[in-house]
Amino acid sequence: MKILVIDDEKSIHVALTPLLKEGGHGIESATTGTEGRQKAESFKPDLILLDLYLPDITGMELLTYFRAEIPNTTVVIMTAAAGVKTAVEAMKSGAEDYLQKPLNLDELEIVLARYTQKQSLRQEVAVLKHHLQEQFASEYLFLSDPAMQSVYTQIERVAQQDKVTALILGETGTGKEHAAKLIHHLSARSAKPFIELHCGALPETLMESELFGYEAGAFTDARKQKQGLFEAAHGGSLFLDEVGEMPISTQTKLLKVMEEKKLRRLGGVREISLDVRVIAATNRDLEKESKEGRFRADLYYRLNVIPIKPPTLRSRPDDVAELARFFWNEACTAFDKSLEPLPDNVIEKLKAYPWPGNVRELKNVINRMAIGAQGPRIGRGDLPDEIVDLEPEAPEKVEEEPVLSAKGMSEKETVEKALDQSHWNKTKAAELLGVTRKTLFNKMKKYDIR
Repeated sequence: MKILVIDDEKSIHVALTPLLKEGGHGIESATTGTEGRQKAESFKPDLILLDLYLPDITGMELLTYFRAEIPNTTVVIMTAAAGVKTAVEAMKSGAEDYLQKPLNLDELEIVLARYTQKQSLRQEVAVLKHHLQEQFASEYLFLSDPAMQSVYTQIERVAQQDKVTALILGETGTGKEHAAKLIHHLSARSAKPFIELHCGALPETLMESELFGYEAGAFTDARKQKQGLFEAAHGGSLFLDEVGEMPISTQTKLLKVMEEKKLRRLGGVREISLDVRVIAATNRDLEKESKEGRFRADLYYRLNVIPIKPPTLRSRPDDVAELARFFWNEACTAFDKSLEPLPDNVIEKLKAYPWPGNVRELKNVINRMAIGAQGPRIGRGDLPDEIVDLEPEAPEKVEEEPVLSAKGMSEKETVEKALDQSHWNKTKAAELLGVTRKTLFNKMKKYDIR
């Protein structure tokens, strides 16, 4: 570790320099704030031990400078007893810790050990993030919208607390399954199984046997022992998608297993210990469902330890553009097509659409366009009618010259003007031209209008 000591007392340097060097650290010293700032720029320390009272610049001023210019460097304040209050203020401003003078070398060792441990944890998290980015690069895009950045931050925090449950809320298609996978792969459980169950996909009679397993002879068709999903997820994560669809009877047993961290297979007598993080997701309002008796209130509170809610796609149009381009490249590879990038006019149409099916709907639309593309270039005419014919939210009423009365225009120009005037609503464009939609489509194809 590289440590910079900034203090105007020579006795501090005499005491600390040999001690820190003996610990294998690289040491630089400065006796003024100006010298300390210069050495910080050239030495690039990992840790700065900073005196609050210097002859030329105050320690608080230096701290502000270091936070702005070298934010990844840890600063520990050194101060006499009378300056403890100021040291606490310095910690609020970004200092990691403080040491009281005269220095207690044992306390210094503790601070150094704490810093080393934090650095090790940061490196582990960085490695995990890198691994995660690589693993999901082909199927998931990390988006730049502030709302999504906030969700990623929540996911990282949840991942670090690997024994708590997480409840992911939101509309269909917002990416709840991806959020669950991110939680698992960012956690210490990432090397263990990630098991999924869609709670609406199984009848009530099969739900319990899938979750908890059964012994041979537990019921008529139970010819041999079956391990349940809880057991299969031991050490890892169990993702219960659309948990709001789970029958009340199964909810009761689920709560018991989560509380006791043990289960008995159906027809069994032996208790099996479990270490499983439960991640649940739903598009229902579980609080309302619990009040109306359709979902157990105690299970809702047990699941809702840390709620995460990915925002709807319509609330972040800039992400529509990012996702559309990402899915387009993905589709070109998947369907082995050499297609040009999505043009800006197509992107703008996609951004204007409200996307009731969210990210899932956008991906389906992009795949459909890629599959149906007749040539390397596509345009607005290749979009589904519900997107092309979408009315602008607040169109301005402008008196325009009827298309067919415009003189000196070619047939292609006339068609293009009709489409522009109708905001690419093909039904209205056909009305302006006095032709059928089929005729309009034929003209667009003839003149390659996209």
